[in-house]
Amino acid sequence: MKKALFVFMAIFAIAAYADEGMWMPQQMPQIAAELQKAGIKIDPSRLTDLTGDPMGAVISLGGCTASFVSPDGLVVTNHHCAFGSIQFNSTPQRDLLKNGFLARTREEELPAGPGSRVFVTTKIEDVTPLVTGKLSPKLGDVERAKAIETNTKTLVSECEKPGGVRCRVASFFEGSQYLQMTQMEIRDVRLVYAPAEGIGNFGGETDNWMWPRHTGDWSFYRAYVGKDGKPADPSKDNVAFHPAHYLKVAQTGIKPGDFVMVAGYPGRTSRYRTEFEVQQAKDFSLPTTIRYYTDLSKILSDLGANNRQTQIRNAPRIRGFDNTLKNYTGTLSTLNKGTILQQRHQREADLAAFLASHPDAAKKYAGVLDKINKLDKESAATRERDAVLGMTVRSSPLLSQASRLYRYSVEKAKKDLDRAPGFQERDVPMLQQSSARAQSSIDLPSDRAGLRYMLIETTKLPAGQRIAPIDAALAKTGKSGTEAVDALLDQLYANTKLADLEARKAMLGETKAQLEARNDAMINLAAALYPLDKAIEDQERQVTGAMSRVRPLYMEALREMTGGKLYPDANSTLRITFGNVKGYSPKDGVWYEPQTTVFGVLQKDTGSGEFDSPKNLLAAISGKKFAPYGEPQIGGAVPIDFLSNVDTTGGNSGSPTLNANGELCGLLFDGTWESRGSDFLTDENTRSIHVDAQYMLWVMDAVDGAHNLLQEMGITPKF
Repeated sequence: MKKALFVFMAIFAIAAYADEGMWMPQQMPQIAAELQKAGIKIDPSRLTDLTGDPMGAVISLGGCTASFVSPDGLVVTNHHCAFGSIQFNSTPQRDLLKNGFLARTREEELPAGPGSRVFVTTKIEDVTPLVTGKLSPKLGDVERAKAIETNTKTLVSECEKPGGVRCRVASFFEGSQYLQMTQMEIRDVRLVYAPAEGIGNFGGETDNWMWPRHTGDWSFYRAYVGKDGKPADPSKDNVAFHPAHYLKVAQTGIKPGDFVMVAGYPGRTSRYRTEFEVQQAKDFSLPTTIRYYTDLSKILSDLGANNRQTQIRNAPRIRGFDNTLKNYTGTLSTLNKGTILQQRHQREADLAAFLASHPDAAKKYAGVLDKINKLDKESAATRERDAVLGMTVRSSPLLSQASRLYRYSVEKAKKDLDRAPGFQERDVPMLQQSSARAQSSIDLPSDRAGLRYMLIETTKLPAGQRIAPIDAALAKTGKSGTEAVDALLDQLYANTKLADLEARKAMLGETKAQLEARNDAMINLAAALYPLDKAIEDQERQVTGAMSRVRPLYMEALREMTGGKLYPDANSTLRITFGNVKGYSPKDGVWYEPQTTVFGVLQKDTGSGEFDSPKNLLAAISGKKFAPYGEPQIGGAVPIDFLSNVDTTGGNSGSPTLNANGELCGLLFDGTWESRGSDFLTDENTRSIHVDAQYMLWVMDAVDGAHNLLQEMGITPKF
């Protein structure tokens, strides 16, 4: 199996240029020459060992990346990755979001919140033969999709039998290959340190995705396990986890041209989406999401304008909306310029020309692109309805909880292997914990306002794409227009107990009949929507089954045309990307330096809003006591953020940035505005933004006095 894995990777080994590509650890020996040319000093083969140094220190938080930085399980990640934990522990009386938090002893550390996890990847195996190797070509599309799903769930079940691990089977190269990841699942995670908002989120949404940047985007957790060293549920009796490896924090900074490498869990890229699929993103999915998120963010922000409790409860949702908005707005701007669509059009034209001149390939890949486009067009036929339905559920935390509870009541009556993913027995703890965590974000006026907005949107759908259960519920009120919407909302919120955590706990244990017998209005609405949800899911399964036949052929055709110059799209699995510290020119006559300094904070600070720096930070900067954290190439000032040309995307947030010696020199946290199309296509100006470890250390030392953590990381405080 290992030999087969190596052979497959060799086929897809080379990118278009050295700093493009999110490489799997197994591919490192094949790109060793490129790594060495870029400036790496450690042996590239070390990066293939997931339990060795440094890869054994790189971990996932389930949506963000992090890394161990001490022998006692101290974890560093981005401030925005820990935002949910900070919000969970915040109140108007103890406002950690605004003022930050530092535990000076282990006893002062706070729970990260229900459902918080640290995942440590320990093994990657090729399981392609076990997923698709024995599928009969006679299977229909739905049956094929079900068979692939059953095979992956069976593999995961076997993998998780020893306990204490979380396993996942992921698709690579558009279904050409399946790899199984085994991860230690640490369930007791605690918040240790987060700087004040005026450091960790300095610049807010104004500076988000922009350069120059002056944001100290870091926070610290600690991982705990049982006394036997194995993962355990949160308990005061647990002890700090002792990782086999942790990163050494560099005590000397980086400079322009230096080699840097990022290891992490990038979420999703679309480098191999077709021209039609990119056009759909440009014409519908991106502008639709932008419109809904813009309106919902404003609704929630307005409701919290004069109420700090409401602001705190809505903070995670608003920040999520706004971050996606900035990202999608930039991506859409790039798509509107036409470069990405032109590239896709040209790639498909080149493929057609290649097949026309290669009869054997033409026979093998006949009509593959046409088949993909046909399936995509079928899916797009109800895109308006499907988008509105999904957003209606997501607009209301209560309706979202009701939908999850009702779906679980349906699924748990089935055999475990026949249940939908996310509702198996392995998922029950996370269902319970997500329900508990949701309590800190439930605000009934906000919930109602968001749902009201989306219910009005449902009334605007065209005749062929109506959401019948919502139409029926509105008609039942005997009113019309917004009066019907308001009447329905009155009935929903007056007759539900979904806002009560104990009620939700009880509901999670009930059968479908018991849940329906409650006659809870929100549950009733979720139940009414379920048949349509299921019909959409079944249609998606049919498309998935059909695509599993043709997408691998499309990838193989591209590989044959390009002579092997392909790498896999990101899919939330462990990847490595590398490059150099480097500025760029966003437009004619403009050059962006690759580093910013603390003096930029003084220039931007306004004393209010997004640019309100803590007074002790401003005093420390004005005092100019920077040694030994200052850098000579920037006049002895402390660097804050830096640019590199590494290839990253969402999910990479919190990823350790390593220097040529494999030391932690920063944390990846963002990309530039000009790079917003990079999920589809990279170019010479694609840049990632990192917070410099020297700024983190200086603030911890000279500003926040986190000397206990510095010492734990092996650094002697200087202030």
